[in-house]
Amino acid sequence: MHRAAIVLGHIDAVITAVLKYLTIAIFVSLALIVSANILLRIFPITSLHWTDEIVELCFAALVFYGAAGVWMARGHFSVGNWIEAKVKNERGRNAYRLLIEVLSLLFAAILLKYSLDLTMKAQEATSVFEIPKKVLYSCMPISALIMVLYSFVFVVRAAVGTISPEALSHTDATQEE
Repeated sequence: MHRAAIVLGHIDAVITAVLKYLTIAIFVSLALIVSANILLRIFPITSLHWTDEIVELCFAALVFYGAAGVWMARGHFSVGNWIEAKVKNERGRNAYRLLIEVLSLLFAAILLKYSLDLTMKAQEATSVFEIPKKVLYSCMPISALIMVLYSFVFVVRAAVGTISPEALSHTDATQEE
Protein backbone atom coordinates (compact mmCIF):
# COMPACT_ATOMS: atom_id res chain seq x y z
CA MET A 1 0.00 0.00 0.00
CA HIS A 2 2.85 2.38 0.87
CA ARG A 3 4.54 1.61 -2.47
CA ALA A 4 1.33 2.39 -4.35
CA ALA A 5 1.12 5.73 -2.54
CA ILE A 6 4.69 6.53 -3.59
CA VAL A 7 3.96 5.63 -7.23
CA LEU A 8 0.77 7.71 -7.20
CA GLY A 9 2.72 10.58 -5.66
CA HIS A 10 5.22 10.43 -8.52
CA ILE A 11 2.41 10.32 -11.10
CA ASP A 12 0.83 13.32 -9.41
CA ALA A 13 4.13 15.20 -9.53
CA VAL A 14 4.55 14.43 -13.24
CA ILE A 15 1.00 15.51 -14.12
CA THR A 16 1.44 18.68 -12.07
CA ALA A 17 4.75 19.51 -13.76
CA VAL A 18 3.39 18.79 -17.25
CA LEU A 19 0.35 21.01 -16.71
CA LYS A 20 2.47 23.74 -15.13
CA TYR A 21 5.05 23.93 -17.90
CA LEU A 22 2.49 23.37 -20.65
CA THR A 23 0.37 26.30 -19.49
CA ILE A 24 3.46 28.50 -19.13
CA ALA A 25 4.61 27.58 -22.66
CA ILE A 26 1.15 28.21 -24.08
CA PHE A 27 0.93 31.57 -22.32
CA VAL A 28 4.34 32.63 -23.66
CA SER A 29 3.31 31.50 -27.16
CA LEU A 30 0.12 33.55 -26.95
CA ALA A 31 2.03 36.58 -25.73
CA LEU A 32 4.55 36.29 -28.58
CA ILE A 33 1.88 35.82 -31.25
CA VAL A 34 -0.21 38.74 -30.01
CA SER A 35 2.88 40.94 -29.68
CA ALA A 36 4.02 40.04 -33.20
CA ASN A 37 0.54 40.73 -34.53
CA ILE A 38 0.48 44.17 -32.87
CA LEU A 39 3.96 45.05 -34.12
CA LEU A 40 3.07 43.98 -37.67
CA ARG A 41 0.03 46.24 -37.61
CA ILE A 42 2.27 49.16 -36.68
CA PHE A 43 5.04 48.14 -39.10
CA PRO A 44 3.23 46.30 -41.93
CA ILE A 45 6.09 44.15 -43.19
CA THR A 46 4.03 41.00 -43.63
CA SER A 47 0.69 39.56 -42.66
CA LEU A 48 0.07 36.88 -40.05
CA HIS A 49 -3.25 35.65 -41.42
CA TRP A 50 -2.84 32.32 -39.62
CA THR A 51 -2.73 33.68 -36.07
CA ASP A 52 -6.45 33.24 -35.38
CA GLU A 53 -6.17 29.46 -35.61
CA ILE A 54 -3.15 29.22 -33.34
CA VAL A 55 -4.57 31.71 -30.84
CA GLU A 56 -7.81 29.71 -30.69
CA LEU A 57 -5.88 26.50 -30.09
CA CYS A 58 -3.59 28.06 -27.48
CA PHE A 59 -6.33 29.91 -25.65
CA ALA A 60 -8.56 26.84 -25.33
CA ALA A 61 -5.64 24.73 -24.16
CA LEU A 62 -4.51 27.41 -21.70
CA VAL A 63 -7.97 27.70 -20.17
CA PHE A 64 -8.71 24.00 -19.85
CA TYR A 65 -5.25 22.72 -18.87
CA GLY A 66 -4.90 25.62 -16.46
CA ALA A 67 -8.30 24.81 -14.96
CA ALA A 68 -7.28 21.17 -14.52
CA GLY A 69 -4.06 22.23 -12.81
CA VAL A 70 -5.91 24.54 -10.45
CA TRP A 71 -8.48 21.78 -9.82
CA MET A 72 -5.70 19.39 -8.81
CA ALA A 73 -4.30 21.97 -6.38
CA ARG A 74 -7.82 22.75 -5.14
CA GLY A 75 -7.21 26.39 -5.93
CA HIS A 76 -10.44 27.33 -7.70
CA PHE A 77 -12.36 30.31 -6.42
CA SER A 78 -15.08 29.63 -3.91
CA VAL A 79 -17.39 31.85 -1.91
CA GLY A 80 -15.80 30.67 1.27
CA ASN A 81 -16.08 27.76 3.57
CA TRP A 82 -18.38 29.34 6.09
CA ILE A 83 -20.74 26.34 6.30
CA GLU A 84 -17.98 23.91 7.22
CA ALA A 85 -16.78 26.27 9.95
CA LYS A 86 -20.24 26.24 11.54
CA VAL A 87 -20.32 22.44 11.81
CA LYS A 88 -18.77 21.54 15.17
CA ASN A 89 -18.63 17.76 14.71
CA GLU A 90 -15.56 16.48 12.79
CA ARG A 91 -17.57 13.71 11.16
CA GLY A 92 -20.22 16.27 10.12
CA ARG A 93 -17.56 18.51 8.56
CA ASN A 94 -16.21 15.54 6.64
CA ALA A 95 -19.73 14.61 5.51
CA TYR A 96 -20.17 18.16 4.24
CA ARG A 97 -16.83 17.90 2.41
CA LEU A 98 -17.99 14.59 0.96
CA LEU A 99 -21.15 16.21 -0.40
CA ILE A 100 -19.12 19.01 -2.00
CA GLU A 101 -16.63 16.53 -3.48
CA VAL A 102 -19.41 14.33 -4.91
CA LEU A 103 -21.02 17.38 -6.54
CA SER A 104 -17.63 18.41 -7.93
CA LEU A 105 -17.08 14.90 -9.28
CA LEU A 106 -20.52 15.01 -10.89
CA PHE A 107 -19.66 18.32 -12.55
CA ALA A 108 -16.33 16.98 -13.84
CA ALA A 109 -18.01 13.80 -15.13
CA ILE A 110 -20.63 15.81 -17.02
CA LEU A 111 -17.90 18.01 -18.47
CA LEU A 112 -15.99 14.90 -19.53
CA LYS A 113 -19.01 13.30 -21.19
CA TYR A 114 -20.10 16.34 -23.19
CA SER A 115 -16.62 17.53 -24.11
CA LEU A 116 -15.73 14.04 -25.31
CA ASP A 117 -18.95 13.93 -27.36
CA LEU A 118 -18.11 17.32 -28.89
CA THR A 119 -14.56 16.27 -29.67
CA MET A 120 -15.57 12.98 -31.25
CA LYS A 121 -18.30 14.59 -33.39
CA ALA A 122 -16.08 17.38 -34.74
CA GLN A 123 -15.44 16.85 -38.45
CA GLU A 124 -14.19 20.27 -39.53
CA ALA A 125 -10.64 21.51 -39.93
CA THR A 126 -9.16 24.99 -39.62
CA SER A 127 -8.90 26.95 -42.84
CA VAL A 128 -5.18 27.80 -43.03
CA PHE A 129 -3.32 24.91 -41.40
CA GLU A 130 -6.18 22.44 -41.76
CA ILE A 131 -5.81 21.35 -38.15
CA PRO A 132 -8.68 19.02 -37.31
CA LYS A 133 -11.06 20.67 -34.84
CA LYS A 134 -10.74 17.48 -32.80
CA VAL A 135 -7.22 18.61 -31.95
CA LEU A 136 -8.49 22.01 -30.82
CA TYR A 137 -11.23 20.43 -28.71
CA SER A 138 -9.08 17.62 -27.25
CA CYS A 139 -7.92 19.80 -24.35
CA MET A 140 -11.46 19.71 -22.94
CA PRO A 141 -11.89 15.95 -22.40
CA ILE A 142 -8.25 15.53 -21.36
CA SER A 143 -8.63 18.24 -18.72
CA ALA A 144 -12.00 16.88 -17.65
CA LEU A 145 -10.52 13.39 -17.27
CA ILE A 146 -7.81 14.80 -15.01
CA MET A 147 -10.51 16.57 -13.00
CA VAL A 148 -12.56 13.36 -12.71
CA LEU A 149 -9.58 11.33 -11.54
CA TYR A 150 -8.59 13.88 -8.91
CA SER A 151 -12.20 14.35 -7.84
CA PHE A 152 -12.48 10.63 -7.32
CA VAL A 153 -9.47 10.78 -5.00
CA PHE A 154 -11.00 13.76 -3.17
CA VAL A 155 -14.30 11.86 -2.76
CA VAL A 156 -12.51 8.80 -1.37
CA ARG A 157 -10.55 10.95 1.10
CA ALA A 158 -13.73 12.73 2.21
CA ALA A 159 -15.54 9.40 2.58
CA VAL A 160 -12.71 8.02 4.69
CA GLY A 161 -12.83 11.17 6.81
CA THR A 162 -16.58 10.80 7.25
CA ILE A 163 -16.32 7.17 8.30
CA SER A 164 -13.19 7.55 10.40
CA PRO A 165 -11.95 11.12 10.95
CA GLU A 166 -8.88 9.76 12.77
CA ALA A 167 -7.75 7.85 9.66
CA LEU A 168 -7.84 11.00 7.55
CA SER A 169 -5.83 13.04 10.01
CA HIS A 170 -3.28 10.17 10.12
CA THR A 171 -2.89 10.19 6.31
CA ASP A 172 -2.55 13.99 6.33
CA ALA A 173 0.26 13.74 8.89
CA THR A 174 1.96 11.01 6.84
CA GLN A 175 1.84 13.10 3.65
CA GLU A 176 3.40 16.10 5.39
CA GLU A 177 6.50 14.07 6.41
